[in-house]
Amino acid sequence: MQQDEFSDHFEVLDSVEIAVIVLKVGGDGLPRYVAMNTKAREFTKLGFDDFAGKTALELYGGATGRRALNHHLDVIAAGREATYDIVLPAVQKTKYLSTTLRPVFNDNGRLVYLVGSSTDITSERERDEALELTRLALDKAEEASQAKERFLANMSHEIRTPMNGILGMCELLKETELDDQQALFADTIFNSATALLSVINDVLDFSKIQADKISLRDAPFSLLDLVQDVGTLLWAKAAYKGLDLRTDYPADAPRAFIGDASKIRQILMNLLGNAIKFTGTGHVTASVSYDPGAAKLPLRISVSDTGPGIDQSQIEQIFSAFEQVNRQTTRVVEGTGLGLAITRALVERMGGRIDVASVPGQGAVFTVHLDLGQADAEDGAASPEGGVSCVQDQRLALNTQAANTPSELPAEALKGMKILVAEDNRTNQLVVRKMLKPTGADLQFAANGQLAFEAYISAGCDLILMDLSMPVLGGLEATRKIRQYEQDAALPECPIIALTANAQPSDVEACMAVGMNDFLSKPFRKAELLARILR
Repeated sequence: MQQDEFSDHFEVLDSVEIAVIVLKVGGDGLPRYVAMNTKAREFTKLGFDDFAGKTALELYGGATGRRALNHHLDVIAAGREATYDIVLPAVQKTKYLSTTLRPVFNDNGRLVYLVGSSTDITSERERDEALELTRLALDKAEEASQAKERFLANMSHEIRTPMNGILGMCELLKETELDDQQALFADTIFNSATALLSVINDVLDFSKIQADKISLRDAPFSLLDLVQDVGTLLWAKAAYKGLDLRTDYPADAPRAFIGDASKIRQILMNLLGNAIKFTGTGHVTASVSYDPGAAKLPLRISVSDTGPGIDQSQIEQIFSAFEQVNRQTTRVVEGTGLGLAITRALVERMGGRIDVASVPGQGAVFTVHLDLGQADAEDGAASPEGGVSCVQDQRLALNTQAANTPSELPAEALKGMKILVAEDNRTNQLVVRKMLKPTGADLQFAANGQLAFEAYISAGCDLILMDLSMPVLGGLEATRKIRQYEQDAALPECPIIALTANAQPSDVEACMAVGMNDFLSKPFRKAELLARILR
């Protein structure tokens, strides 16, 4: 095709719906614009006289023109098609174009024209940039969430460690001979420290819910056993206030379900604990009903009380984080205001709902509606807890056993048992020593994991109480070394109980993964410690 023949067809380009440009390669080797169709002129806002006979550098100038000219020269040098993105600066909005530039040769094989076609990719570019900004924002949010989680975990550890000293020594103090005033002081210290621990647990639970870190672990469990266990755990608290704590489980209602028993236990503990807290006289009742004919959410767990009730205008407020409704003109209870927020979040995570009915002066009824699959009765009886999935619930599940374990064992009950305690905190060493000294156990203390490992190799022992966070060598690493040593020496495994202020579910899993046999988070009660040792 001759050069002049090609130019005769330039007007046809205006019928093309995409932007098209044509450049003629001159004798000096430089390509100059000779045509732009209507779409291209709309993009560039240029008329024929503005572009005709000019190179890209002459037309656009600066860095933009130089980049465009370089693209043109690259295609001429390579003699083949190329695709690239270009930027057209504008006063109101910069445009991004994807351009494919093709060489056109005449019959003699000489490159005479460059023909380019461009599509507007501004929207796609903006979308990609928006997605990238969104990704960066999500990454930042995730980093912030992880930083908060690490901060809370570290704070929990740092608070639990001295709390173990406070509660442990206070419990030991209460076992000594005290006059009435001294006993009152000791009880006040103990109760205040316990309340502080409850606040810490609530904040950690709420933080995990906010970060969407709560996962459900469904397994068969007995709802009847769960309700009765929670009632047993809270009976003393209700009796102290002169309240009648009742549980009502119909004989014809199913007992075995499939669900996360630990979360349901936490929900019931929160609701019953709140009811007891706000009820001055009368009774608190936990009841269960099941409607097999219901279209959805057939299982109902209700907690009713004879307390002051809640005004209708404040019903929704009670489920907000850090909010408490003044059920009386004078506030007589304390707390974080997180319990019901946590409860509703857990219920909704299970696909259920929670509602409340109340008449001021006549009490309140909180009802949890769930749709849990039914399990075989044998499965529910065999696994009443359905697999404990968090430290708080694990400790609650052991309270019954701990309650049946006297804090004062017969003298010399552990006589001859060699117990190695790996603990770097002197106060916590003192707490363990004082708690176990009357039992006759032979105690040896190591201030870090490396010393504990060396002590075990040199003298052996019957049981190890292992802290996790220690200098030189931590508890997890020390346990790995001990288990490897036992394996290499063909020795039976020595029971190892984690005794630590690291109270996250991941800490339990990590301990079990390295070969520990049990886990007890600080602060712990004397009865809990003895129960673990005697298991």
